[in-house]
Amino acid sequence: MHFPVVFDLFGMALPAHLVFETLAYAVGFRLYLWLRRAQSDTIGDKTRMTVLLGAVVGAALGSKMLGFAEHPDLWRRALHNPLYFFAAKTILGGLLGGLIGVEAVKAAAGITRSTGDIYVFPLLTAIFIGRIGCLLTGVSDGTWGNATHLVTGFDAGDGVIRHPTPGYEMVFLAALGLALFIVHQRVKLREGDLFKIFIVAYCAWRFLIEFIKPVTTYSLTSSLNIVQNVATEDALRAVPGLSWLQVSALVALAYYAAYFAWRVLGEVRNGHA
Repeated sequence: MHFPVVFDLFGMALPAHLVFETLAYAVGFRLYLWLRRAQSDTIGDKTRMTVLLGAVVGAALGSKMLGFAEHPDLWRRALHNPLYFFAAKTILGGLLGGLIGVEAVKAAAGITRSTGDIYVFPLLTAIFIGRIGCLLTGVSDGTWGNATHLVTGFDAGDGVIRHPTPGYEMVFLAALGLALFIVHQRVKLREGDLFKIFIVAYCAWRFLIEFIKPVTTYSLTSSLNIVQNVATEDALRAVPGLSWLQVSALVALAYYAAYFAWRVLGEVRNGHA
């Protein structure tokens, strides 16, 4: 297989990343519409449209901001070639930005109900499909891992045997989707808890997997000096630091840990009142 994979459709070259990213949006949205009908969604159309607007705007901004923080070289290139502006994006930034956008518009519109549960499986499906495109694009996508001697590694197009981290994420997403489906069927959760569990699990995953990816990290032992974790044999001996994506994941994890701890304390107090 040659990377990046490009499909030939009636003489037109279509990059695998574009094909699967488009498919991810289409399938995810169709699954969301199907779930609204199948589950008899009790949240009105006006509320859903308001929430979706906040999610889309927040996701677009969050994805770009964290994408440029993760790959600062793209910002310099984008100043000379606007095409690089579209290259800077990250899924976690989109999720967290979308979450902030939703909470902002809900606060402005006076919406108090949790609205995220219905998006969990469409998001899982869309991310899974999108990662196929990342896997087939190879090292030029910026999502592949560092050099490795493990049997799972292979050449992504630059002669270096790497961790196929998009493939790892696909396995994780499939396992998470199955686990959440079982929980959704067998456990009576509060409205909004399924989405919170999904965000916590994905943030934890991204925090861990980033340690084996070639991103710009910031060393906690050197006054936050930039450490470039280069994806070559040297990466096997690189000193790990934290990327902005990992910091963002930690902030989200801390927020939800505090949220659930406060909720449990409230329930304990009410139980002893």
